[in-house]
Amino acid sequence: MSNRSARQSRAEARRRARLAAQGPTSDVEGEASEGGEAPLVRGVGGGFLQRLVPPAPPLPGKGDPLAGFTYAGPAPSLVSSIWLLAGHPISWLVPALIWMVAWPFSLGGGTNALIGSIAQYVALIGAGWIGWQRPWLFGVAAVIVGWGAVAWYFVLYGTQSGLISPNQALVALASQTGLQVVVGFVAGWYGGYLRRRLADQRARPTATRARRR
Repeated sequence: MSNRSARQSRAEARRRARLAAQGPTSDVEGEASEGGEAPLVRGVGGGFLQRLVPPAPPLPGKGDPLAGFTYAGPAPSLVSSIWLLAGHPISWLVPALIWMVAWPFSLGGGTNALIGSIAQYVALIGAGWIGWQRPWLFGVAAVIVGWGAVAWYFVLYGTQSGLISPNQALVALASQTGLQVVVGFVAGWYGGYLRRRLADQRARPTATRARRR
């Protein structure tokens, strides 16, 4: 064996040792660099939040959610939100009704409270799942409608019965409203995110089988 062949063999051995130490992703990259057909696969980047909640692509087969929206005046975000809610009332009114019905059960303790709380969260997640156009918006709309009806009863009964003063009722109402809006935002967003992730996972095996054919 010539000196040149020996050097090439040692270089190849060192290269393969580096690839083995770097993991399977580098193996795929090495195969692709040798002229193979293997695609370039990169490791998941980003911080902890991106690893915990990786990006999800848009839903396949869905068009522009604002198709037909022609408003060009001030506050387009606000007007487009109202336009989406008005065009899809079932997507947030039904979850709001479920949330409102489950609310009394969530106040007590034991199994009933657990079931009531789960039903409320599932209703808000469902609003985001159905309202794919803007999931967080449908979650917020559902919780505002449901909480609005409950808050009206809470304030009316509490003040008339003398359990709380009007000032205390306003403070409690403001704090609880803010909390419920945050819960609706997160739950609605998660519902839309979950739907996109599941659709993406179903699409990947289909694309893999199509490439193999």
